[in-house]
Amino acid sequence: MAGLTLSAEEIRNAPPEVRHWLEQEVVRTLGLQAAQVAPAHGAAPQLVGCNVEEARDMLALVQNMLPVVTVFFELGREAGSVQVHGMRAFRIADILRHTRLHAPDQVIECLDVLGQALRRVRGDAEAGFYVLDSQGHCLVAETTMRSILRLWQEIVAQRGLREAEADAVRLGGEASAE
Repeated sequence: MAGLTLSAEEIRNAPPEVRHWLEQEVVRTLGLQAAQVAPAHGAAPQLVGCNVEEARDMLALVQNMLPVVTVFFELGREAGSVQVHGMRAFRIADILRHTRLHAPDQVIECLDVLGQALRRVRGDAEAGFYVLDSQGHCLVAETTMRSILRLWQEIVAQRGLREAEADAVRLGGEASAE
């Protein structure tokens, strides 16, 4: 077994993925996972796990709101989250930094818009999209994170396929011109 010593400054300056890994290791070592899911205000609402179709429908409702879209896709970052009891915990500070918003309240406003989109897609006024804990985390259902990730992968794959087809057409046109 090997040991590793890091200063607070080295940890602060580490890439987000390294900081998340360290956070996960400390949480696991100290057995603090249960404390992470304690809601900031009262009892946690029942979170709804979204499937890929619901995530796609939500995206369609918010597609013209760039900050909301960027927050939406942040919730699909597996490396940017910690798995906690069937949920994924994302640090609001990390979402804020990755989306280049200016204040945590803006992230929460985007989350609220996403919650409204989910309720509209589901036709369920009580559906909970996220919950905030007292430690600065946004928690979503694990299935929601996985669905957003799959949707992102589909979008990237479709874009790559379209670019490959355009390259093939362009190369085909150049070959016939010779």
